Amino acid sequence: MQTIATPAAGGGVVLRGRKCFISNAGVADSYVVFAREEGDDAGGRPRFGAFWVPGDAPGLRVTPIKVIAPHPIGAVDLEGVEVPAEHRLGAPGEGLKIALGNLDVFRVSVGAAALGLADRALTTMIEHLNSRRQFGKPLAAQQGLQFALADVATDHVAAQLLVYRAAAARDQGRASVDQPAMAKLFATESAQRTIDRAVQSLGGLGVTVGQVPERLYREIRALRIYEGTSEIQKVIIARALLRPGK
Repeated sequence: MQTIATPAAGGGVVLRGRKCFISNAGVADSYVVFAREEGDDAGGRPRFGAFWVPGDAPGLRVTPIKVIAPHPIGAVDLEGVEVPAEHRLGAPGEGLKIALGNLDVFRVSVGAAALGLADRALTTMIEHLNSRRQFGKPLAAQQGLQFALADVATDHVAAQLLVYRAAAARDQGRASVDQPAMAKLFATESAQRTIDRAVQSLGGLGVTVGQVPERLYREIRALRIYEGTSEIQKVIIARALLRPGK
């Protein structure tokens, strides 16, 4: 984390730095900014703070970033943005704790978004297999395509159960770090496989711009990256399993 929070008069801070790939940049009315604070903690590790910043704060500038699927995202430059003491979230040095806690929530919601994309892909795939005729019969009569459909449908239900489990655990106050990581990892990777299978099942139509599978193919790709890549989720899951006393 490169953005710096320099102490200012009255207990506030001045923010300087750049944040990249920020969802809703330029659309949001306000931002929660995480920044490195002066000094290290008792263990010699960097200290980070969390600060609420209005979207129209002097010194805050947004540069849009264009990605492969429509999504409001951009870079946020903080050029001497003054933040009063009352806009600090939590105690000094608690920024990373707040950030990681939010990631656990958003990983579940990203998993749920992946479920929605996979749902649409499955529906489109089934409709096409039932309606498209080749060699004198519907594609749905081809055993190879039936097997492919069975695989992705089973995959999808497994993803649903992982996401629902993680969401229920969060609602009941008994969530562990590996549950949202598993949900996000499996749901996004499963949705990618489901959508890829839908593209393949539609043949040439599947890669035609404007067709549902083509749009879903572009939309799903980012979900395997933001809120922690699939590789990061695997690290989290493994560490949870290997920690002492597990």
